[in-house]
Amino acid sequence: MPAYAYRAYLVDGSTETGVLDASTKQDAARKLAQQGRRSYHLAPVNGERQTLRLPGRSALTFTRRVDLSRLFSELSVLLNAGFTVDRALNAVISGQANHQRRQQLQSVLDLTTGGRPIAEAFAGLPGITSDVAALLASGERSGKMAYICQRLADTFEATAKRRAAIVEALAYPAFLLMVMSGALVILATVLVPALEPIFEGSSAPKPFTMTMLSALGTVFRDYPFVFPLAAVLGLLSYLFLSRSAGARKQFSHWLLNIPLIGPLVRDAVIARYLETLALLLGNGVAMTEALGLAANVSRQSSLAASFATIEETVANGARLHGAIVKAGIFDNATMSLVALGEEANALPVVLDRAAKMLQLTLSRRIDTVLKLLTPALTISLGFLVGSLVISVMTTILSINDLALQ
Repeated sequence: MPAYAYRAYLVDGSTETGVLDASTKQDAARKLAQQGRRSYHLAPVNGERQTLRLPGRSALTFTRRVDLSRLFSELSVLLNAGFTVDRALNAVISGQANHQRRQQLQSVLDLTTGGRPIAEAFAGLPGITSDVAALLASGERSGKMAYICQRLADTFEATAKRRAAIVEALAYPAFLLMVMSGALVILATVLVPALEPIFEGSSAPKPFTMTMLSALGTVFRDYPFVFPLAAVLGLLSYLFLSRSAGARKQFSHWLLNIPLIGPLVRDAVIARYLETLALLLGNGVAMTEALGLAANVSRQSSLAASFATIEETVANGARLHGAIVKAGIFDNATMSLVALGEEANALPVVLDRAAKMLQLTLSRRIDTVLKLLTPALTISLGFLVGSLVISVMTTILSINDLALQ
């Protein structure tokens, strides 16, 4: 029978290391739980590290994405009603009107009926990241799939509402920017060419605004390919930099240091990290494995490095509270809650509570920023438009000075 090396917390809060014989890793974790030990590291004695194996993306792509919030909400209701996953998926597919989305869900159903794990079947859907797949795998393993689906539905719904609020706040300023850009093009290609002959026959120099608009109009008339070429070069540069680890790291560092925006991004990632960690631990995933899977929530390299440090510190025998204090990215309230959770042997509950507190604070701060963002951008664009109008009017009025000379 295989042997598994473990590190576990005892009821009194002390730690213990040892070796346990078990047929599978899940069986080893179950035996430790029956003995009153809460494992935070569990691996075969040969030193190989086992993790939830998540498949890669399906090569098949679709133009329309499945509404993941609605999908998991419907699955949660059906699973709570006693349906199996296969029957629940079949019911969801029958109620889906869009053909492409039906195909996506049908591919998931085909995999589950073929005996594939649920996480592997869902991993081909766009939007199913590695941390979401890990939650699905843990829900299947623990028998809490309905609960996991409901939590995922809530998470995707909150993300969609936040994205919609940001788009709504930026829609009006974006419209003003488009109008201003159109007005600038009209001035550069129509008005300025009509006024230039007046200055050409005079010794007076052309105003600076007219010179700039004249240069812009020349580019539009003589070199129209410059603008699409610049757009293509910008897109290629973005694709190149997005594949560069160094560029992503620099962008992550820059984003997290932007006033107002940086703290919001950091708190959103940390809240998702704590929520994912709480769900994984509550479903019986070992501590180090849960930490490694929860780290996948971050696309910011600096935060991912901090999460990896936490995992490594805990794997070396430290407590979770000490590891997050060492990471230096958590607020005092979260660190205090983690310390209390370890003392009471109730980390899943406490981590979930900490995540909800962060999400509530984050929602309030985002609402405040969005309320201030629209008027701030509108006033800024109005100032630019006003400056442009004043410059053009000054140029036109300077024609009277030329007439009096």
